[in-house]
Amino acid sequence: MSQRFRIYLVIAGFLPMMSITGIVTAAGLAHTWKERPTADTSFSGVMFSTDGSTVFAGGDQMFVRSWNGDKHWGGRTGIHAKMSADGNYVITPIGNGIQMIANNGSELWVRTTIAPVRAVAISSNGSLIISADDSGNIRSWGVNSESWGAVKTDLLKQVAISPSGSLVVVTSEAGLKYFTPILDQIWADNKSGSLDSFIKISADGSTVITSGESRVSSHTSSGVLNWRKDVTQDAIIDMACSDDCTTIVLGSQDGNVWVLNQLGQVQWKYPTGSWINGVGVSRDGSVIAAGALDRNLYILNQEGQLLAKTTTDTSIQQRSVAVSRDGKRIVVADQGALYGFELFGVPEVTSRETFTPAPLFPATSSTPVPINTTQPKTIPPTTTVPVTTSTPASSLNPCLAIVALSCLLLIVIRRNN
Repeated sequence: MSQRFRIYLVIAGFLPMMSITGIVTAAGLAHTWKERPTADTSFSGVMFSTDGSTVFAGGDQMFVRSWNGDKHWGGRTGIHAKMSADGNYVITPIGNGIQMIANNGSELWVRTTIAPVRAVAISSNGSLIISADDSGNIRSWGVNSESWGAVKTDLLKQVAISPSGSLVVVTSEAGLKYFTPILDQIWADNKSGSLDSFIKISADGSTVITSGESRVSSHTSSGVLNWRKDVTQDAIIDMACSDDCTTIVLGSQDGNVWVLNQLGQVQWKYPTGSWINGVGVSRDGSVIAAGALDRNLYILNQEGQLLAKTTTDTSIQQRSVAVSRDGKRIVVADQGALYGFELFGVPEVTSRETFTPAPLFPATSSTPVPINTTQPKTIPPTTTVPVTTSTPASSLNPCLAIVALSCLLLIVIRRNN
C-alpha cells in the first residue's frame, strides 16, 4: 500500500466522522453564569437591553447585571419594576410612589402617588415613564421626574409604551385604551372586556398585539381591529413577539408553545406536556425559548424544530424567559436562581421586512377559558444544570459523506492499478 493511498484513506475516513460531529454540535446551549438572590426570594419578569449586554430581573428581589458581570447590583424589591430598553434606567414602585434608578444602582429620584402603584412602564430611552395606582390614577413623567400628564380611569392591568415613545397602550378592567404621552385618550374599546393581560407593540408602532385567557387580538396604532380569535384550549401564561409582530409566540397551560403569524394564523405548536410558564423570541423570530413548569427550557427555531434543551434546578417562574434580539443569549429565572445561557451553532439572525397587516375581522371562535395560574406546591428535586446541551441538526448530510468516500476510494484504487 503506497503512502499516498494511506493519506487518501485517512482523509476519507474523516468524512463520516465529520458528518457525525455535525449531528452532535450543530446547535448547543452553554451555561454561562448563574445568580442567586441574597435572601430566600425569587426573580421574575426578566428582560434584555436592546444590545443584549444588560440583563434585568424583577420579582421579590430586583437584580441587574451586565452579561460579562462587570455591572452587578440589586437587592431591592421589584415586583412591577421595568428597565428601559437601552439598559440605562430602572423604574420601580415603592408603596405610594415610584423610584427612578440609574444603571449603576444609584437612586435618581422618587415621586409620590395617590395610592399604591400597581403597574409601571418606561420608554426605550427612559424619556417617558407611566405609573398606574390602585385608585385608577395614571400619571406620566419625564426622565427628570417632571409631570407630563394625569388622568383617572378604571383599574389598569398592564401598560406599555411604543418604541418611539409616542403611544401609550393600557389594558384595564374595562378594555383596551390608547393614550398620548401626556395622557390624552386617543381611543378605547370597551367591548373587548377585561381578558387582555399582555401587550406587545411592533418596532414601527403600527401594530399592537394583546392577549389574555385564551384570546389574542391585533389592532392598528389608530385602534382598528385587524383580527381577534381564541387560539389556545387553556389560558395563555406568557406572550412574546418579534420586532415586527409577524411572529407571535404564546405559552399556554395546555402544555404547548403556539406560534402565530401577523394574520393570526397558527403556524405550528410544540407540545411539552407541562405548562409553558415563559416564552421569549429574537428580533426576527428565528430563535424561540420556552420555559416549562417541569424545569425544562426548550430552544426552538422558526419552524418549530428543537435546537437545544436543558433543565433548571427548580420550576421556571412565570413570565421569566427572555431572548436577546440577535438570538444568541437566553436568560431564565426559576424559583431559586437566574441563569444565563449562550446559543451557538445556529445561523446569523437576519432582518425581515416589516409587515403591516390588512384589517381582518374574523369572529371569535369559542368562549374564553378563565385563567388559573396557581402552580402546584410540590417543587421537583434539585438537579445539576448541564454545561452544554445539543440536539440532532446535522450540518453535513451523512449520505453525501458516503458518496464522497466511495468516489475517493475508487479514484485511489484506479491510480494504484
